[in-house]
Amino acid sequence: MLALFMAAIVYIYLEFFYSEIIVYEPEESPKEVTSVFGVVVQKEQKQNSLGEVYTVLYLVPGKKLKGNFKYIECYLSADSYEPSIGETILIAGKTVTFSAPGNPGEFDSRCYYSTLKIAYRLKNASVKKADGKTDYFKEGLYDIKFIFEKNLDKCMPEEDASIMKAMLLGDKSFMDEEIKDLYKDSGIMHILAVSGLHISIIGMGIYRLLKKVRLPEVFIVAVCIVIMFSYGAMCGMNTSAFRAIMMFTLRLMAPVFGRTYDIYTGLSFAFILLLPDQPLYLYNSGFLFSFGAIVGITLLKPSLRPFFLNCRNYDMKFADEKKDKNLLSDVLRKSLDSVITCISIMIITLPVYASFYYTYPLGSIILNLLVLPLMGVLMSAGVICMSMGTVGIIGKSLGAFVHIILLFYKLSCDVTKFSGRLTWYMGHSSKIQVFIYAIMIAAFISGTYYIGVYISGKRISQNKLLKLDVLKYLFIVIAVFVLTFRILPELEINMIDVGQGDGILISSGRNNILIDGGSTSKKKVGKYQMIPFFKYKGVGTLDVVVLTHEDTDHISGILDILDDMEDGGIFIKKMILPEVDRSCRGDNYRRLQDRAGELGIPVFYINSGESFRVGEIEFFCLNPDLNMIVDGANAYSTVLFMKYNDFKALFTGDVEKNGQENIKEIMKQRPEIFDNLTLLKVAHHGSMYTTDMDFLNMINPKIALISCGLENSYGHPHKELLERLDIIGAKTYRTDICGEIGVELHKGRISVHKFR
Repeated sequence: MLALFMAAIVYIYLEFFYSEIIVYEPEESPKEVTSVFGVVVQKEQKQNSLGEVYTVLYLVPGKKLKGNFKYIECYLSADSYEPSIGETILIAGKTVTFSAPGNPGEFDSRCYYSTLKIAYRLKNASVKKADGKTDYFKEGLYDIKFIFEKNLDKCMPEEDASIMKAMLLGDKSFMDEEIKDLYKDSGIMHILAVSGLHISIIGMGIYRLLKKVRLPEVFIVAVCIVIMFSYGAMCGMNTSAFRAIMMFTLRLMAPVFGRTYDIYTGLSFAFILLLPDQPLYLYNSGFLFSFGAIVGITLLKPSLRPFFLNCRNYDMKFADEKKDKNLLSDVLRKSLDSVITCISIMIITLPVYASFYYTYPLGSIILNLLVLPLMGVLMSAGVICMSMGTVGIIGKSLGAFVHIILLFYKLSCDVTKFSGRLTWYMGHSSKIQVFIYAIMIAAFISGTYYIGVYISGKRISQNKLLKLDVLKYLFIVIAVFVLTFRILPELEINMIDVGQGDGILISSGRNNILIDGGSTSKKKVGKYQMIPFFKYKGVGTLDVVVLTHEDTDHISGILDILDDMEDGGIFIKKMILPEVDRSCRGDNYRRLQDRAGELGIPVFYINSGESFRVGEIEFFCLNPDLNMIVDGANAYSTVLFMKYNDFKALFTGDVEKNGQENIKEIMKQRPEIFDNLTLLKVAHHGSMYTTDMDFLNMINPKIALISCGLENSYGHPHKELLERLDIIGAKTYRTDICGEIGVELHKGRISVHKFR
């Protein structure tokens, strides 16, 4: 009760002060070289995308940081002196602050680093002075971890060693991004976190070993606790490790003090120790998963067991009558128990998925049944390799054994993902939905408990018990429906913040159209900005992807999405390219064609005068002319006029002056169609060389959207263009200021929201 009360108080506090406590503004100007004086309290080795290994220091500065911040993260340059943990140093480097996300669903680095109490980062840092003092305990743990990692490198291939480093030592920096994404998308990322499974295998293994030596109980308990806290500190002591070690500590101490161990007390005690120190843990998915999984197993799982299996027939039996032993029934019972365990964890952690990841890998229920039984064997083999290295042939033999298990894991992940059809794109759940869901699950647990008490010992037919089971499982289905239900607007247009580029998602009902997707200012914009946004919206399929032209700032993200589709991600049904002369089709144009062909995506071509329809939305092409020959890709940029009932929009890509003149001629033929436009996507990121006054007077848009990067080198949007939009009275929204911009049509009313 104390833990729940504390959670409620902290949640209310965060509702009012969240935006203040995640932002740290250093006194030093960002990106300028600055010097900091402080003590090194932790360090680790990391590897960049080029395979280069560098050292990262965590510094507690001499001058106390503001708020709840405690550390400065320092990335050492290759030629810098590497200090020991405990040394007081003077270090200089470029100050880098953590940026805010520009889109819903995008990773919030400010919140993540604020949770770790890291105020800001020093890049390319160099140690100028050091006092030579050392914290021998922490430095010793660092050295031991380094030795363990080297031993793993000796025993197994690089990929396997990187996975075992993450699994046993909490170091994911050496893992290949593709393997990391594979584990995450398949729903088994939890096996890489140092948590309860690790503590139970390693800690209880040491405890049982010392028990056989017949040492005093108090001594054994003290040794085990010290070793496990040291192990946790060596691995970075994340929240799941701390929770598991605290519960392990209470489990060992209870008999010493003549007490019994209660799992809820242990769980609550760890919760009460963690949350006041860092309230932001309530917004940390790892923290919520760690505690949620235990709650699911211990509290919800008994309620999910079928009544007809729990209640026995109370027929009279003789004392010497033996139970029938059946291996098959034993296997089925254990399999059912494992399935119920996975489902109970899923039900409790589903709000975490709906609030942070927006998808659920349904195949993970099956996959965990395959993966978890082998974890004990895998970790035991890994611990031996880590400790002994290549002593004799033991290390190499166990390394080969580890390779077989990890290969099985990888193949299982590939099978369960098969083309992404087992991924549920549930979208984002509101806080009120999560609250109602939590109330319903609490009511379910209470209700099934009291029903179980009532029917225990009573002679109730199996038929009635089955009906009770159907009703209680139906209640769970209704709760999940409440959590994931979406009221969709008639029409929604989202201009995604891709930096210096374009990316527009148009949705109506379950139909989704994407116009462009690329950036020159953000790397892997499809992976880190666009795909997370689609998941947030619950979009797992794109009915049509329109590429206005082949410039990088319009297609780089599309290429990322195509790669994601190949790995079982978001599915594209068809692609539309501008139908221009073959001599104008550059390398990027052909690359898109080839990539679509490899993935079996039909490619269609469009030119001025043609149209297509998606659901209730109609699109008419105004540019380019058929087989148009131009000097640059911007000139043949596809321009689409969109109509949905009375809502009219114009999407202009990067069309230039000549293309704009062609569009004007089309508009002059039927001016009533294009006048009083609802929405204009301003051409070429707000360049002053297009969207002239005559053009604006012809369409008279109510809303103007501009996609451009913050402080971009082109100066977009240009002042002259903004003045023109202001003259005609258009409400102008820019992604560099607003972040993602959403325009919704609902029951004839239009609303505009800005993410920032």
